[in-house]
Formats: sequence, C-alpha cells, structure tokens
Amino acid sequence: MSTAGTPAEPYVCDHCDDSVPHQHVDEVPLVERYRTALRRSVLGVAAVGLLLAVAVVLGGREAALAIPLGAVAWTVSSALGLLVLALVRTRRSTPAAVIAGAVATAAAAPLLALLVAAATDGAVGWRAVAGTLGWLAVSGTVSGVRASQLGTLLTAHTREGEAARSGVIRTGGRPSPYIEAVWLVATAVVFGLCVAATAVLPVLVVVLVPLNVAVAVLSRRLQTRSGRTA
Repeated sequence: MSTAGTPAEPYVCDHCDDSVPHQHVDEVPLVERYRTALRRSVLGVAAVGLLLAVAVVLGGREAALAIPLGAVAWTVSSALGLLVLALVRTRRSTPAAVIAGAVATAAAAPLLALLVAAATDGAVGWRAVAGTLGWLAVSGTVSGVRASQLGTLLTAHTREGEAARSGVIRTGGRPSPYIEAVWLVATAVVFGLCVAATAVLPVLVVVLVPLNVAVAVLSRRLQTRSGRTA
C-alpha cells in the first residue's frame, strides 16, 4: 500500500513540547565552564598579588607605606565613581551614567597617585610596585567576592539563579572572566605607573588625567560593544 501523500508526523520538541523546530542548548557544561573560569581568574589575580607582595617584602620594604595608601586610593576613586554614577543616573540613561562614573574614577586615579608618591619614601620603582599591590589587593578582593557570589548564584534553584544561568547561556559566557581579570590587573598596573611618573615629575599629572580618562572611556565603549554583539 502506497504511503505517498501521507501527512508527516507533526513536530513536537521532546524538551518543551513546542511545535516550532528549534534546538536546545545544554546549559550545564556552559555554566560549569563559566564557573571554572571565574575560579581560575580569581586565583590568577591572587597569584599576581602574591608575587607583588613577595617582591615588596624582599626588596622594597622602605616603600611599604604605598600599599595601604594604594588601597585607600582605590577605595576613594571607586567611591567617587559610584557617587557620580548615582547622580548622573537621576538625569541620564544608565549607559551614560556608567561612562560618567568610569570617567570620574579614571580622572581621580592619577591625582591620588600623585598623593601616594608624595607621601611615601624609597625608590621610585618600589613605590610603584607597592602602590600597585595596594590597589590590586582591594580591587581583587572585591572582584573575588563578587565572583564567588556569582558562582554560588549560578547553582541556586531560585528565580535569580535561573536568570543568572540564562544570562551566561545568552551571551556565551562573555565577557570572559579571564579578560575581566586582565583588565583588573592592568588597572592596578596603570595606577602604579602613575605613582612612578608623578614621583619623578609631579607636573605629569596634568597629562595623565586626560590620558587615563580617554583610556577608560575607550575600554568602557569596547565592553559595551562586546556585550551588544554577544
């Protein structure tokens, strides 16, 4: 008996009973890879901080005061950025407020580096390393806490956990935690370089402020563009 002309079986997804043909992404491996990347990125930043600490202990103890001052500098610049973000958000869009906050943080960093350079003793290089360590110690700790919280959230059987997992699936895990860790370390290094530059020639702060702002705006725009194309 011929089956020509017999209507085909209607499509029904085995996962969600949808009648429109589509594919399901297995979220478990993707989420686990992202959680692994979070852990490794935190460990990477911690390793850099440990190397800087060992270096200061072995060769730059006279510049150790720059460590707590660098930590204070990060705290002050970040608080200023958050304040500007909150103020701008009341009048402008969130993306504009984020950029304004980044600009405020970036503009403050060289000025704070100048203060660290003026308040510390020791070789210029060691003051730069110690300042980098202090900045990274606080920023890395805050980032590590956030990464730990996100890693826990990704396994939570809650509405917030589901939303976090959906975000990882939707973006493919971008931006990568490794890239964010590199930016974190790079920001600390830039602060250390500002300490060195202003220790040698304080007037350089006039150049460093707009330069740091330009780099911050460019990096923020690149991150925004990456998020849109993810």
